[in-house]
Amino acid sequence: MRHSSICIVTGASRGVGRGIALELAAAGCIVYVTGRSTSSRQTEVLLQGSVDATASAATRRGGAGIAAYIDHTLDDESKQFVKLLSELHGRLDLLVNNAFLMPKPDTLFFSAPVWQQPCRLLDEQFCIGARNHVVLTLLSRDLLSKARGCVVNVSSGGSQGNTQVFPVAYHVNKAAYDRMVLALACQLQNCSISVLTLWPGSVATERMVVGKRRFQGWLTDPETTLFSGRAVVKLGELSAEARLRLSGRTLTTVEVLYMSGGFDVDGYRHDLQREASFAIAQYFSEAPNMTRVVN
Repeated sequence: MRHSSICIVTGASRGVGRGIALELAAAGCIVYVTGRSTSSRQTEVLLQGSVDATASAATRRGGAGIAAYIDHTLDDESKQFVKLLSELHGRLDLLVNNAFLMPKPDTLFFSAPVWQQPCRLLDEQFCIGARNHVVLTLLSRDLLSKARGCVVNVSSGGSQGNTQVFPVAYHVNKAAYDRMVLALACQLQNCSISVLTLWPGSVATERMVVGKRRFQGWLTDPETTLFSGRAVVKLGELSAEARLRLSGRTLTTVEVLYMSGGFDVDGYRHDLQREASFAIAQYFSEAPNMTRVVN
């Protein structure tokens, strides 16, 4: 990425968002870190983390981390944020849509069968994890267009399957999200904006580590959050033309780093032999349709 690229990473108080913000800062970017957790008010007391802490850590890595206290369920707050960016910079190089909400209480969300869960769980998942990303992308359209910018949507292969680890609301949210951003990609290409979907693998986030008993079997070979961050940096380093050719595609973190040649990140190495044939067949093809079914 070019030095001092203007970037937004939503939901970067912890987890994948934090890892992405840190790697973008290490690449010399100006990174706006959004979230609801502050140094004085944490939304996840057990998991900790805040936009202040992430912004400070980002600055120490060589870029500029800027904390932005935003509740992306409130459209007016997102509008004011985009307006501020327009006044300060007049462009936006990279938007990483990552903010996500796990409904509370955890025992109800993870342990109760779907017929015993309130419909609010579906509403909450869709609001933060799908709708909010589309709203922020549309609000940022003019700024992204001026920079021939890129939108990276952090999603999950859970959009294509079903597990007993994550409940129905999670899978429905991810499927809706992936389909919505595909529609956005088709239309925003006309504005010289590329829209990509990124699927991390099993990641050792704070939530997964704290709940390792619940996620047993998922953390046998986990990616780090910085691994996702390096994949986003590699996407940002592509030319605008190359990103537009990829626009609408879904890429895993492994595939991005494999294709770019930079694979050893924060001590994590993946089984290249297992991934390579699929990566090449899927993403060096000319097929325009990004959707796929994971077996």
